[in-house]
Amino acid sequence: MSNAYDAFLGGRLHLHQTGYKATNDAVFVAAAVPAKAGQRVLDVGCGTGAVGLCLAARIPGIILTGMDNDPEMLSYAQENAKINKIEAQWVRGSVQNKQTLKGEQFDHIVTNPPYFSQLPPRQKYAHTAHTNVPLATWLDFCVKRLRPRGTLTLIHRTECVPEILACLQGRLGRLTVFPLWSKAGEGAKRCLVQGTLGSKQPFVLAPGLVLHDSDRFTDAAESIMRAGDFLPLR
Repeated sequence: MSNAYDAFLGGRLHLHQTGYKATNDAVFVAAAVPAKAGQRVLDVGCGTGAVGLCLAARIPGIILTGMDNDPEMLSYAQENAKINKIEAQWVRGSVQNKQTLKGEQFDHIVTNPPYFSQLPPRQKYAHTAHTNVPLATWLDFCVKRLRPRGTLTLIHRTECVPEILACLQGRLGRLTVFPLWSKAGEGAKRCLVQGTLGSKQPFVLAPGLVLHDSDRFTDAAESIMRAGDFLPLR
């Protein structure tokens, strides 16, 4: 392993990564989760642990579990938890395996499902779920491991939002779509989606967040990425 580490949250978190590297998407997902100390959080398809560890860095005291089917990624996640002094459990498993974490329930589930099918071999292995596992299977795994009033928070490409909503409609309430606009006046390439098990609140299309102003991040985006501010989706 190399000695290179990527900094997140203004240097509060450092991650050792390889192949497919986590981006600021992980920070935005973590910032949107209304978790509290003592609650159980599951990061599905955790990779090197970016989303879950960003959340744990923001909210000390959560009980974090990360799950992935790649043992190498899990070794990086374990290392990253250790170097950041964050306690977490790492589980090897697949969303296609009904026995993975069977019977476990979590207050919050976070996931950054694979986006792309055309990737270099090392990266593609870490992202086989996008082409080999239907998104519906991925989301079904997540929903079935939520406890009542638990939240599911994910990020995905905007063109996949209709499929995501179709999978979650009738299963989760308080569904919210939160676009991440690259620049004002441009179409959003990615959206955050969040729902709550057992909620009766209606669907909301949120105003979203503009990430860039000319050649720099907007102040609002910077406050989330650097200062670790919360990102309320409603």
